[in-house]
Amino acid sequence: MALLATGCRQSPEQAEPEVVHDEPATAEFNHLEFNEDYQEADPKIIERFPAEGKTIALTFDDWASDETVSEVLSILREYGVHSTFFLIGEGVERNPQLARIILENGHEIANHSYTHPELPGLSIREIQEQVIRTDEVLTEAIGQAPANYVRPPRGKLDHETAQKVTAAGVDYIIQVGVSSDDWNPALTDQEVCERVMDGVQPGSIITMHILDNAHTVRVLPEILDWLIAQGYEFRTVGEMISESGL
Repeated sequence: MALLATGCRQSPEQAEPEVVHDEPATAEFNHLEFNEDYQEADPKIIERFPAEGKTIALTFDDWASDETVSEVLSILREYGVHSTFFLIGEGVERNPQLARIILENGHEIANHSYTHPELPGLSIREIQEQVIRTDEVLTEAIGQAPANYVRPPRGKLDHETAQKVTAAGVDYIIQVGVSSDDWNPALTDQEVCERVMDGVQPGSIITMHILDNAHTVRVLPEILDWLIAQGYEFRTVGEMISESGL
């Protein structure tokens, strides 16, 4: 709110009307920042959640065309399933509207690096740049802070790299858990389904992909049908963190 200056008294004819300036809408941020002092960082790495009931988190990695993402979202909407999408920053930067559509469909959005490099072996500056830049891109795209957790590309991680990610201000590192390998053209659709069916258990984090030409769109309905028939209930990663008290 603009305040009138004090001092000389103005007559009613001279006084200017009080002007109220609306504050511009600003996105909430995770406030990630470069931090080379990583040695004392204590990473929270989650590969599976403790779960008393048959709850699981279904997650999707990477980026794809509008058509592929729309098909995945349509299947999830049909089954009433909400998931966590770990998105690649450079893809979102090219098509931010698609990230907003994912969010508007009730899904959670999180960080999967900017260019999808394997993080171990990179310098601390390069590691944190991958995380921070993606967080900024996601925030701008969806108009709010994404979930403050990172999935390392290809699940590649060592303790020092995890410390460097955490030192930037990341709350959780979410590992792959049960990998469907739905990206792998050497597998059949049935083999992808069996990887999930054989690996899942209460508290599992299931990882699939939104890559063009992957198995995902073909196998997702069968996987969901099977999981539901087995009595599994779906949560986002954030809901699983909250329910488990981690």
